[in-house]
Amino acid sequence: MTDHPYFISCDWGTSNFRLRVVEAATLDVLAQRATGQGIQRMNEQFLSGDRSDRYRHFAAYLREQVDLLPEARPTFPIVVSGMASANIGMQELPYGKLPIGRQARNLVSEVREFRSGQALVLVSGVHSETGIMRGEETQALGLLDELDPQAEGVLLLPGTHSKHLRYRQGRFTDFQSYMTGELFEFLTSRSILANSVRDGVWNTRTQSAFLSAVQTGCREGATAHLFAIRAGHVLRDTDPVDNYYRLSGLLIGAELHDVAVEVEQPLWLAASGSLRILYRAALQELCGADHLVVLDDQLIERALLRGQCQILATHG
Repeated sequence: MTDHPYFISCDWGTSNFRLRVVEAATLDVLAQRATGQGIQRMNEQFLSGDRSDRYRHFAAYLREQVDLLPEARPTFPIVVSGMASANIGMQELPYGKLPIGRQARNLVSEVREFRSGQALVLVSGVHSETGIMRGEETQALGLLDELDPQAEGVLLLPGTHSKHLRYRQGRFTDFQSYMTGELFEFLTSRSILANSVRDGVWNTRTQSAFLSAVQTGCREGATAHLFAIRAGHVLRDTDPVDNYYRLSGLLIGAELHDVAVEVEQPLWLAASGSLRILYRAALQELCGADHLVVLDDQLIERALLRGQCQILATHG
C-alpha cells in the first residue's frame, strides 16, 4: 500500500462532493465532510464567471472545504476521483485503457502541488471499445481483493448508470454500461407512467410482481412492456405500488439478460440498500444462488477508499 500513513479522499461526483480523512493502513475514516457542490454546479459557476482558470476555480473550493475538515493536515496528500477529471471538471484527463489490475498502472493521473508540501493526485476514468466511466473504476479496484484471483466472471455495480465489469484472473478486461437507474427515475417521475406508479413496501406481493417482470424483461426486453403498466392501471386499476416494482423488474431484467445467459460464471454484486435487495432477488431468480456472491456493506463502503489508496501508492 501507500507510504503515506494518512490521505484525504475526495469523491467529486456530478451532483455531490465528499471529503474524508483516511488512515491508510486501516482505511478508518477520521473525519468527513459532504456538500451538494458537485461538478455540474461548479462548472456552471465557472462558466458564469470570468472563465480564466478552470483548475484554480475548482481548487479554491476544494481548499476551502479541506480547511473545514477536522483532522486534516497540510501534509496529507489528496486523491481526487470521480468527475473532477472530466471536461466539465477541474482538469480534463484522457481515459485510461483496459485492462486494469491492482496496481492501476493503466489509469491516467496528474500530480500537482496543491499547497506547499501537499500533493494532489487527480485520477482519470477508463474506456472500453464502446463505453466510458469515471469513478466506478476506483470502486472496482478497491474490490479486487475480494474476487477469486483464478476466476473469470462479472462484477456488478448497480446505480444510475449500472456497470458490469468483466473480470479475469485479477484484472478487469471489459465493461458494459446500462442506463437502468436513470431510465427508472425518468419513467417514474416525468413520463406518462408517473401517475401509474408509487414507491411502497417490499413484501411478498410486490416481490412477486417484481420477479415476474424480471423474467419478462430478461426474456423479451423492457420497451415492449412499459406501456402495459399504464394500460393495466387504466383498465384494471392495478396497484401503483405493484406497478412500481413491475417497472423496476422490467428494467433490471433487461439489464441482466447477458449475465443470465452465462449462468456458470461467478457474479459479484456490490450494492447497498434497496438496490442490493432488488438485484439480489433478480439475480437469484435468473441465475440461481450457487454462483452469486453478494459483497457486504462494509466492503462496499470502503471500496472507494481502498481503490484511492492503491492509486496513491502507484501514482502519488
